[in-house]
Parts: sequence; C-alpha cells; structure tokens
Amino acid sequence: MHSKHVELCLNFCCEVGRQLIRNGAEIYRVEESASRMLAAYGYPDAEVFAVPSCVIISIHYGERNYTKSVRIKSSANNLDKLDRLNALCRSVCRDVPEIETATQELRAIIGRPAYPAWVSYLGHGCVAAFFTLFWGGHALDAAIAFLCGMIVKAAVGYMVRRNANAFFINLIASMLLVMVPVTLTYAGCAAIHTDKIIIGAIMLLVPGIAITNVMRDVIIGDFMTAISKLAEVLLVAMAIAVGIAIPFGIAHALFGGI
Repeated sequence: MHSKHVELCLNFCCEVGRQLIRNGAEIYRVEESASRMLAAYGYPDAEVFAVPSCVIISIHYGERNYTKSVRIKSSANNLDKLDRLNALCRSVCRDVPEIETATQELRAIIGRPAYPAWVSYLGHGCVAAFFTLFWGGHALDAAIAFLCGMIVKAAVGYMVRRNANAFFINLIASMLLVMVPVTLTYAGCAAIHTDKIIIGAIMLLVPGIAITNVMRDVIIGDFMTAISKLAEVLLVAMAIAVGIAIPFGIAHALFGGI
C-alpha cells in the first residue's frame, strides 16, 4: 500500500512540476515546490532535478528507488494558472491533503479554460499601443500599434497551432507586424513614426522574463539552466531581428529609400 502512495506522490509532483514550467515558472521554483511537497508527504530525502525541458524526481523508500521523468515540449506565460498552481503547492505543504484529493485539484487547474480570444487580442493590442506611447509615439502611432499587436496575437496563435518552433513563430510574427507601418510609410503617410510603432509592438515578442531568469540562474550558479535559456533567448532575438529586416529589405529593393 505504501508503495502505491510513493508512486502517486511521484506522479503528482512530476505533473505539478511540468505544469509549473509550462505556464512560465522559474526552474528554482519548480524544484523547491516539488521538494517541499514531497517532504510534506513524508519523503524529505527525495531528489528533484528540473531543466526547461524536463523534470526528474527520485524517491528512495525502503530498499527501492522510485524515479520518474517528464518532458516539457512547450511553455508559455499563464499567470492565472501559475498562481493557482502555487496556491495548490502551498496548500499541500500546509494541510497535507490526501494525494487523491490534491490530484483532483491539480486536474481542475489543468482543465481550466484559457483566456477568451477577445481578451488576448485586446491585451496584445493595448500592450503594443501603450509601449508605443511610452517610447514617444502619438495617438495615431498607438492606434496603428494596436492593430500590429492584434496581428502578432493572430500570427503567434496560428503558428502555435501548426506546431512551429520558437524561431519561426517569432520570425513570422515580427515580419507581419512590421509590414503595416512600413506599408503606410511607403504609401506616403508621413504623420506616423515607423520606428516607435515597431518598437512598441515588438515588445510583445521580446523574451524579457527569460532574460531576467537567465541572469538570476547565473547568479545562483545554476549554469545548465542559464545556458539552455540563454540559447532560447538568443534564438528568439535572432528571429525578431531577421523578421524586422526582411520587410524593410524588400520595400527598399522595390521602392528605394524614403
């Protein structure tokens, strides 16, 4: 019976770790959360190892070692689910519910519907518009950036549904958002600030959280995680740079300088 309890704890903590990473949690948070929950269930000597693409947990009980690993193929930032997962971890450590009860709560969190599409489009548009204003654009620039933000949301959503990798997702999204202000500029709309519109909209794609986490991982000495996340950051940055350059290059080749 206790062997079954070990396996249930192992499955539960691995799934919590996977969901934390998938929804944008830091690696140290995943390892600490899983370790604390296992200690609460009576396994203080369990080993937890996590990287952005994998979680491995090992529990030594009696004469046996129980080990499980789970893969994480994609991740995003969903602060609603992340907050609920953190609350579940704290609840498990504080109240130590039955593992079946905790698993049911975890399934309820996983099964929560995503944000409605209109909320996501509105959020992307507002972020692009306000960043454009922040960088010195005027009202017309912000309105165009709002449209660019919604284009980014549509492009990213389409590419994710096609299981594209991070490079091509950011490449296509940055290309499409740049086409709007570049087209307007070459069409003779001199009242807009192309640079401020692009800078404001491109903030939707800049991996700011990942960059911050890389610096934190370097400071605490977790170099393996830092290197893997840094590679991802550099890949995304390269895709954004190439995606911005392509429309400008095509427009310059067809119509010349402005």
